[in-house]
Amino acid sequence: MTQHQHRPTGITVISILMIIGGLILLFTGIAPLVIGPLISIDSDYSTSSLGFLITIGGLALVILGIASLIVSWGLLKGKTWARTITLIISFIAIIFAIISLVSSGELTHVISIIIYGIIIYYMFTDKVKLFFGRVKEPTI
Repeated sequence: MTQHQHRPTGITVISILMIIGGLILLFTGIAPLVIGPLISIDSDYSTSSLGFLITIGGLALVILGIASLIVSWGLLKGKTWARTITLIISFIAIIFAIISLVSSGELTHVISIIIYGIIIYYMFTDKVKLFFGRVKEPTI
């Protein structure tokens, strides 16, 4: 990335949305991390297993929340790996949205397909590729 290259507005918007999503995941995961071990204190095996699963689920949410915050920081800083991870996540999200659309028939999944499609398209625009150092700056 060149020193004078400014961050595209869309990257800032995507990053802010990822920060919000990351914080939601982080705070959503904290409750199961606290509640899971409390459930596991019970001596009943099935209840203990449930507490363990709740704890693991909470841990997964916290990890995903932290990862989302790290990727959003990478996007803001123009890190190539953050762009790559965002593209991978977007492609996976589209695949899951298509599967959900086909299996449930709910048209609300079309919104996810459109949003992630726009993100993928945007990440391949020259302005964004230039910001992430994927293309050379035009000499014209």
